[in-house]
Amino acid sequence: MRKVLLDTNFLLVPYQFKVDIFTQVEELLEQAHAFIVPSGVIRELENLAKGKGKEGAAARFGIKLIRHHNPEKVESSGNVDDWILSYAKETGAIVATNDRKLRVKLKKNNVKVISLLSRSRVGVV
Repeated sequence: MRKVLLDTNFLLVPYQFKVDIFTQVEELLEQAHAFIVPSGVIRELENLAKGKGKEGAAARFGIKLIRHHNPEKVESSGNVDDWILSYAKETGAIVATNDRKLRVKLKKNNVKVISLLSRSRVGVV
């Protein structure tokens, strides 16, 4: 079973663009998979959720999505992006992120990346 690692900014997409990321990833992948959320991503969302405005609201919605979809939670440490890169290389996980810098690092390391392609669709980049 292939793992799909969810990054913080990817979990902000549903609120920001009204995109059902879970359904779209399900449709995109043709193989069995499991969603994974690192503890560092949850901490980042919780910190963002304390804020006001659209980013805070998006983070609160992202936390609700995690509770609703109940992805596997994995303990992470250190810099979240570095941990994601290391974990993806080690396990062959696909990373769902919109972070440009992280996408570049992942692609250089031959890690498959799912990202928002347009304001309404996710896809492999």
